[in-house]
Amino acid sequence: MEDSKDVSAAYEELTRDVYAWGSVSLALAMAHETGITPILCQAQGPLSSHQLAQQGKLKERYVREVVNALAVAGLVQLEEGTGGKDGTEPRYLVPQSHRKQLTKAGVYSLMISAAASHFAKVKECFPLDGPNSVDYDHGHTMDLLDQWSLLTLHNHTAALLKTPGLKQRLESGINAAEVGCGSGRLAQHLAAMFPKTHFTVTDLTTEAIDKARTLAQEAGLTNMTFNVLDLSVTPEDWKDKFDWLLAAEMMHHVPNPLNALQNVFKALKPGGQFSLIDEFVSSYVAPNVGNKDAASIYALSSLMCVPDTGCSGGGPDHPREHKQAHEQDHQDHPALGPAWGEEKARELLDKAGFRVLGVTRSGTESMGATGVCMCQKPE
Repeated sequence: MEDSKDVSAAYEELTRDVYAWGSVSLALAMAHETGITPILCQAQGPLSSHQLAQQGKLKERYVREVVNALAVAGLVQLEEGTGGKDGTEPRYLVPQSHRKQLTKAGVYSLMISAAASHFAKVKECFPLDGPNSVDYDHGHTMDLLDQWSLLTLHNHTAALLKTPGLKQRLESGINAAEVGCGSGRLAQHLAAMFPKTHFTVTDLTTEAIDKARTLAQEAGLTNMTFNVLDLSVTPEDWKDKFDWLLAAEMMHHVPNPLNALQNVFKALKPGGQFSLIDEFVSSYVAPNVGNKDAASIYALSSLMCVPDTGCSGGGPDHPREHKQAHEQDHQDHPALGPAWGEEKARELLDKAGFRVLGVTRSGTESMGATGVCMCQKPE
């Protein structure tokens, strides 16, 4: 049995880590957003804070403090022999082997800074007489998710194409759709890969669809159409329409996921396939204890996904009474959040009528828990 003093010391160290790494994460977000780490990741050699400031057109004093935080944390390296007691000016570098990972970490840290910016509003949701949701600045969040989607693009694609027979069907040409597409990066990537397949992409807001359409036009894609769509009220002409449907990290946002999955089921042709991408940790707390990815997912969910669920229906283009209906939906149905987990996802997919073919992991580009649940509508 461990000595109680050792246990207490280990726990104290854990609490210090939480504070330290939370602080460093915000510093990394700032360095990423202001261009400091991108400059370091493109530099031919070590740079001083004055050189970083000059290249980025930034104030040196601010640059120095942020880059020192990253250097002390070990995310950025100090050139040997600099920054010591002899007064040699510190010079900073990021080894080539670390640059890709630091860029990813910068994007993830931006999500944490965005979540922290809503702390006061989310706090108001906790009391029984408080609001049920927070109406976020979805434009800013969408920009962050766009950066996130670019990082996960290739791993998500590789995982999706492990679905039995899907690649061959996409190559021959089918009718496909992505719901909750955001800026549509994943669908655009697939549309470029499979020009014979037509992709319909939908999202809740006009802002998202306008951006997705613009990006597709800039890429010269002609096999895509764009619709503003609320997945809880899909149109009648969607019945038995698609050969394949995709939902990427959005199903846990909807107030009533079972209803949404049932509408996806109806939209598929008999024998059609559905790919659900999400953070598939366990649906139960105990198996997740000690899992850093799961801890991050719960934390971000508490500040972003759960408070957002009540605003996930209707969007800005829908009438007030529609939004009120979704607010009631939020009260009647628990907000799942991204830690809803594989077991819960399988349960709801089964209730919606799907046959689950399996879950394949999507590498470590996201939180390390991302996977694709491969499903099929019976013939």
